[in-house]
Amino acid sequence: MEFISIKQLQKLAQEISKKVKVGDTIHLQGEIGSGKTTFSRFLIQSIQKKNKKKLEEVLSPTFNVVQYYNINKKLNIAHYDLYRIGVIKDLINTGLYEQEHTFLNIIEWPELIKKKNKNRIDIILKHTKDSNLRTCNVKYYGRFKK
Repeated sequence: MEFISIKQLQKLAQEISKKVKVGDTIHLQGEIGSGKTTFSRFLIQSIQKKNKKKLEEVLSPTFNVVQYYNINKKLNIAHYDLYRIGVIKDLINTGLYEQEHTFLNIIEWPELIKKKNKNRIDIILKHTKDSNLRTCNVKYYGRFKK
């Protein structure tokens, strides 16, 4: 675990954007306002930039649960915010399991997910007393494991 600034969070997202592909999952955990959507924005826009796509505004999909980003013929991104999902039955209705292997999935609030993708990166963000910093713990699984 380390303390990171917003700039370092952006750098982490850029580094991860070079490693991820369709079928991978990124789980983002942390309190409200800890940087989950900010990380998602940095990651999605880094992938868009790398693929010479117009940078889209990336907002938290809290109310519609999922937002899709078409990058190219081989890569689509599904950005989930499961904050409002209360029970596993509702999680199944999001389509997450059907498209687990056909999208790069970024999932905020993944705590309800019991069956986790083996090729994933878990990022846990927490507030600190310094509002310019947060703690960041990154764990790699499957093909990401070093």
